[in-house]
Amino acid sequence: MTDVNVVKNDLEAGKYDEKLADIYGQESVAYQKDRYIKAVDVFAAVFGYDKSVGVFSAPGRSEIGGNHTDHQHGNVLAASVSVDAIAVAAKRDDNGIRVLSEGYPLMELSVDDIEKKKDEEGKALSLIRGMLYAIKNAGFEIGGFDTYVTSNVLSGSGLSSSAAFETIIGDIISGLYNDMKIDAVNIAKFGQFAENDYFGKPCGLMDQMA
Repeated sequence: MTDVNVVKNDLEAGKYDEKLADIYGQESVAYQKDRYIKAVDVFAAVFGYDKSVGVFSAPGRSEIGGNHTDHQHGNVLAASVSVDAIAVAAKRDDNGIRVLSEGYPLMELSVDDIEKKKDEEGKALSLIRGMLYAIKNAGFEIGGFDTYVTSNVLSGSGLSSSAAFETIIGDIISGLYNDMKIDAVNIAKFGQFAENDYFGKPCGLMDQMA
């Protein structure tokens, strides 16, 4: 984790330009740099300028073939795309979790309360709670954190905004509490569980895997 002010200064100084080019293409570096700086600024304004943070990305996906057959054990082909969700996140000293997603109210919950709640079905909060439950149940560490999430994977766009959100929550927990040792396949499976069992939407594994 790195001091939030250092992250912003390094972004402005171009220290991450090569990495941004690898992810988004050279032509998008200026736009993405501005996007990441704004995300860091919002995080600091909401959660504090004295935090050590990690920065995470989870892409949307496009199906190439076999869409809607994965949950019936069909063969599918999908690919990640360059639109993504990004998050700036920091550990907390307690078990509280605060998630601010751009355009939505602040969501709050606790690591001590991760059982499924019927009245949360269909809501983003259920995805967070479901990811926490699945990660803990698999033997990984979980803990409190604050995060700001902004996404170009628009809801209803057909690029699987829910899977991007699940994945970025998994990446945050992997980065903050598990030294990034939760592999992508497990995070995808945890996301499928959260969407099926907590959110209440039957889905296969294509979206999360892509």
